[in-house]
Amino acid sequence: MRAAALAAAAGCGLAAAYLAAGAAAVVILAAGLAVLGLLAARAALPAALPSRPAVRTPGEPDELREFPSYRRVREAVSWSQVSARHYDSVTRPLLVRLFAAALAERHGVDVHREPARARELVGDDVWPFVVPDRPRSTDALPPGPDLAGLRAVVNRLEELWPND
Repeated sequence: MRAAALAAAAGCGLAAAYLAAGAAAVVILAAGLAVLGLLAARAALPAALPSRPAVRTPGEPDELREFPSYRRVREAVSWSQVSARHYDSVTRPLLVRLFAAALAERHGVDVHREPARARELVGDDVWPFVVPDRPRSTDALPPGPDLAGLRAVVNRLEELWPND
């Protein structure tokens, strides 16, 4: 309703400008309305995404610089809370691959062929975070999965794939 009222007001303003000063006034008024519309749209957008971490995070041990795969996993998990779409597009596929590797190597279970057995090993609390064939979300608004859920996923992965 509010948008319709604004559109009607803008239309009336353009008509009045044309009647008062001609085509040049309409162009100037239309440009001004476009700027106002862009400013209103920008104000309605959610807060900016968190900045990406620097190549070397302060306080990060020097030996971690040599593990780019670790850094990619860490970034994927840290960005997963931005939105459900980001989690489903980036983080969940990565976690599915890690769980699939852990289940195959340590338990002889193929997550795609034996989803019931995989779910049993992963647990009902963590399975919704790593369902391999769940459709991707299109929700770009914050938030994604909560930190407690992500922590449970990472802890379960470490339990399933212990460090020898």
